[in-house]
Amino acid sequence: MAKDYVDLTIMLVSHDAFRRDIRRLQKAAASRSLDNPLERKRVQTGWEIFKTQLLIHHEGEDRDLWPRMAKGLASSAEHLSTLRELEAEHEQIDPLLAEAEAAMADPDTQSDRLARAVAALADSLESHLEHEEKEGLPYVQEALSEKEWKSFIADQRSNLGFKGAAEFFPWVLDEATPENVDKVNSIMPAPLRLVMKTMWTPAYQTKGSWTN
Repeated sequence: MAKDYVDLTIMLVSHDAFRRDIRRLQKAAASRSLDNPLERKRVQTGWEIFKTQLLIHHEGEDRDLWPRMAKGLASSAEHLSTLRELEAEHEQIDPLLAEAEAAMADPDTQSDRLARAVAALADSLESHLEHEEKEGLPYVQEALSEKEWKSFIADQRSNLGFKGAAEFFPWVLDEATPENVDKVNSIMPAPLRLVMKTMWTPAYQTKGSWTN
């Protein structure tokens, strides 16, 4: 049975945001930004937002998306194997996040510990994102109908809640390309776009993450 087109905009724009923040973290580690108390606070603020969004993203996939897809791909051992690989990669990333967290808290800012931890995390995350984009997300079109995909997105939105959305949307559009901004805005109701412009984005910017 033919499947309706599934809009993967939010997933792909989120991936771009993860890559953006990893670049910021790599830059901070290389430039010894944590030596300066103000810069340390900004980097730690950015890190906390990044870490929170990544964990929410991965938990949503493991708890909801991969099981939904597995039902639609039940007849394909190859596709099911890919889903298991993607879930295993999440488990590999978790300890790398923990090591970066510990390195961030290390008072010895002259140590190379943070740079090593960030490099390992960046390599693992980029490899995972590429794998998901090439061999995971394309299966969504085959595994789920548009209605099923929208149900997944609705569940994610419910789990995120209003408070979570207030951080997610400004974060995902931070330094986004005009094309991605337009794509995300196109799927947001007009009242929500107004709230983001007048409340959420200013509040996000006030946090002063990274080098903002």
